Amino acid sequence: MKKRLVLVFLFAASAVLVFADGYYSEAQVYQSRPRVDREMPLDCIGATGIKARFYPGVVLKVEGIIPGAPAEGKFKAGQIITGVNGVELKGINPIVALGKALTAAEASDGKMVFHVKDDATAVARHVTVNIPVVGTYSTTWPIQCDKSKAIIAQAAEYYAKNPEFRKKYFNDKSENGGVPSALACLFLLSTGDDQYVPVVKEYFANFPKDLSKIGDHTWNNGYNGIACAEYYLRTGDKAVLPILQYYCDNAKERQYFGCGWQHWGRGIHPRYVAGGLMNPAGAQVLTTLLLGKVCGVNVDDDTLLGALKFWYRFVGHGTVPYGDHRGEGGLGSNGKDGMSAAAMRIAARAKHGAANYERAMKHLSMATLTSYPSLVRGHADEGRGDGIWRGVASAIMLDYKPKAYHAVMNDLRWWYDLSRRPSGAVGMATNPRFDDEGSGAGVALAYTAPLKALQITGAPRSRYAVDFDLPTLIWGNEADLAFLSIENGKGFRKQGKEDPIHIPFFRYGSAYSKAEAFSQVPREDMLKNVCHKRYVIRAQAAKALREVGAFDELTKLLDDGDPRMRRAALDGMIDYRYWFHLGKQPMKPEQFTPGMIESVTQMLKDRKESLYVIDGALSAMSLLPPGIIGENLGLIMPWTKHEEWWLRQSAFVALAGAAGDEALVEKVLPTMLEMLMVEDHTMPRDGMVNKLNRILQKHKATSPVGQQILAAHMKAVRMREIIPGTRAGEGEWDVQKSVEVLLKETPGRALELAEATKERFGVFSTEWVVTLANGLAAASAKAPSEQREDLDALLYDDFRQELIERMKDEGSNLGLIDAIIALTALRDAEAGWHALGGMHSDRVWRFVTVEPQGDDILHHREKKRFRAVALPDAMKRWYAPGFDDSKWKEGQAPIGVGDFQKRNVTFKSESDWGDDEFLLARTTFDVASLDFDFYRISVLANQGFDLYLNGKKIETYVWWKNDPHYRKLMLSPGEVKHLKKGTNHLAVFAGSDYVKDVHVGQIDVYLEGLKKSDFLGSPTQ
Repeated sequence: MKKRLVLVFLFAASAVLVFADGYYSEAQVYQSRPRVDREMPLDCIGATGIKARFYPGVVLKVEGIIPGAPAEGKFKAGQIITGVNGVELKGINPIVALGKALTAAEASDGKMVFHVKDDATAVARHVTVNIPVVGTYSTTWPIQCDKSKAIIAQAAEYYAKNPEFRKKYFNDKSENGGVPSALACLFLLSTGDDQYVPVVKEYFANFPKDLSKIGDHTWNNGYNGIACAEYYLRTGDKAVLPILQYYCDNAKERQYFGCGWQHWGRGIHPRYVAGGLMNPAGAQVLTTLLLGKVCGVNVDDDTLLGALKFWYRFVGHGTVPYGDHRGEGGLGSNGKDGMSAAAMRIAARAKHGAANYERAMKHLSMATLTSYPSLVRGHADEGRGDGIWRGVASAIMLDYKPKAYHAVMNDLRWWYDLSRRPSGAVGMATNPRFDDEGSGAGVALAYTAPLKALQITGAPRSRYAVDFDLPTLIWGNEADLAFLSIENGKGFRKQGKEDPIHIPFFRYGSAYSKAEAFSQVPREDMLKNVCHKRYVIRAQAAKALREVGAFDELTKLLDDGDPRMRRAALDGMIDYRYWFHLGKQPMKPEQFTPGMIESVTQMLKDRKESLYVIDGALSAMSLLPPGIIGENLGLIMPWTKHEEWWLRQSAFVALAGAAGDEALVEKVLPTMLEMLMVEDHTMPRDGMVNKLNRILQKHKATSPVGQQILAAHMKAVRMREIIPGTRAGEGEWDVQKSVEVLLKETPGRALELAEATKERFGVFSTEWVVTLANGLAAASAKAPSEQREDLDALLYDDFRQELIERMKDEGSNLGLIDAIIALTALRDAEAGWHALGGMHSDRVWRFVTVEPQGDDILHHREKKRFRAVALPDAMKRWYAPGFDDSKWKEGQAPIGVGDFQKRNVTFKSESDWGDDEFLLARTTFDVASLDFDFYRISVLANQGFDLYLNGKKIETYVWWKNDPHYRKLMLSPGEVKHLKKGTNHLAVFAGSDYVKDVHVGQIDVYLEGLKKSDFLGSPTQ
């Protein structure tokens, strides 16, 4: 009876959170649920073809109908849907209700009876839509299920034979090689039906003969690499092996930090996602490399093993993150766990060393399956990765936990039916950005994954496969294998029955969602869930124990025989923030009991302790009183040189804790500074810089401690390794961070910095020399007067000449030219660009605005707004020099409306834009001569624009710019040829934006010219 009362209380406690807004009358299961106070896209309601959207108040309105769909002609845009098949949507998750209605209708008479209002005050009426009857899902779907077979057949027919889809993704080389194309190929192969193999053959046959034209797009290369390898292993067609070889070679050339890849290109950008990597794209490259091994092409072992180790180490330590961070703290991972499970499935095919990759695969599959509350959720692509990989990864559990697999899949039937389209294709429900048939081919893999026709879904070994070996334990030690378990800890059952995971998830929260008031949660529930099989549940439950002061329970967990429980206790104590490491509310030094201190110390002494537990113990050590840290320096020091940066970071943080003591700072500082010098990864090094900056601020730059820190930064500037080639940006970023510290704290060292970096020109990329030159030129004004002349001379004579030489060898770009100008200006203040036609601020513009009509209308909520819209016939050639604009408004630029500003930066508008969304503006300017060597435009715009010079379009920019500044764009020779002596005509078509329904727009454009002699000196230079 007591346990029953506890369970009732738990559900009541859950209601505190999910019913707080007063709208919903049911407990929350999925994060994808409309909020009362904002809009939410829905897009297509399954086979009906209705496209809809939620508005504030959870009001569902019709947006349109797919042509030819069952709902065609039965609805008008703006109508309100209040219910379906007798079920009112108010108070329940309407997305789930609509999906379930689709499932029910397809299993019976096909009737979808919508409750529809023409407006909010109207009485609801019934509108019936008849969708095809497909049958009932079996309880074991998608296997042993006639409905699933029918859906697979319909989808395969669409992807193989639909002429529009084939033209766009299989035959048109301008769009060939993209993710949707690869997904369609994978789906067709996954059916196991040989009739679709020729379609895939045709796809790869259309690839360019010059394989270098495939390019450096990580997303496309990864997905296509998988499809290419799967096709070969199915057919043995060696014609595609050169393509697969290209992908494997390209992966070697573009790998960063020896572990991963970024979006595309060959230039690392460490400031992006704290390391520049993009794992949702890179995971498919890892799978391609592993499949390359299976196919027998040449795969560089260092590239493969670096990536495999990188992804493996995330398993069981939180969800796979976006870059080289720590594991993330969500329940779902936007598909990154699922795509990594596919990679581990191939790794588990190794002839030797397969067992631990199979464990990793199982854990990632379990994590994907149990992340259903985060269904189709994610950063940037709104959950596309989850939609694609959920079905593939979840199906792995059929071999290990079939009941759990079927339970979740049966609960998700509504989402899969909501994703299907009238055409037979599949979309991606609840993700309008990628609710398209191409992305939907990935969703369709959920139906075919259990058929095991692909290597990534468990197909038998191909007769074309070759053997390969992998390291048995690529990361961690034997104790770390506990984190790969798919079972709850032994203490779990002692506290009661396991709840569906959405209950503890919404109760305890995550790194990205709020928890309930922990004081309302029974301690028994915390003790149960601190033993949960999912990392984030354990960590959050341990945080709850800390928050309610259950230090005795945390102490017991520190000595638990399961490393997962020990780490959970540590996570609770340090308020672990996953990606961001230590939390904001860790235990205070005085709260640590002697038992806790003893346990943490013993962990660091135990040579067999899990590395991930050691990582947590080092982090916990950093919170202890400095004296205790000082007593344990011998236990901390070995970890400062560990190959895993997580451990190096935690060891550094522990030393930083000791550095808070005046008597210890001199003892630990040399080690900390040596770590700064040798650290080769962005994430931990940036944290080290920040910690040292705090010490620097405490002790001041002139103190002995401050001098040591600054000397270490100078040493890094002189000696930090710069790996030649594409990886140069890794070390250059570290040098840049040290330069920033030195210039900020000791401006008087600018000359020394210039001299030190000059000596390293040979290893610095042009991009970094440009950045450095600009920073030093700006620092010149702050440098001591007695150094300024020497600094300016060095910058002018050496840095400037270096950039000029690089301009000769590499060609010109705007950043390089402007850096040379900035250095030239140290001696010649007049050096620089010249506005063509006099002061642009005095120029008179004629302009008119237009409002989109019909199909060109875009809702105010859409942010990427620039697009072509129909213009009145009388304005067809509005940009031509002879067009009559005499009746247009007249004024000076900038022309604007509303408040276009960011961080208090704004430019005053001289003329009023007006009420309409788009502006057409024309002006003239006179050019006396065309003896400039370079030309550029300067544009102030908050949305996209088309720019015409003498009737010819010379620039188009479709992306918005949400910060006010004059953007500089170099003109190519092909664009410059339209410029002429005398009077020139400039015309611009510009778009505006809506910020919280307030109209905001601004535009200003002018041309500038530059002579080489203006910044290079005499022609001989």
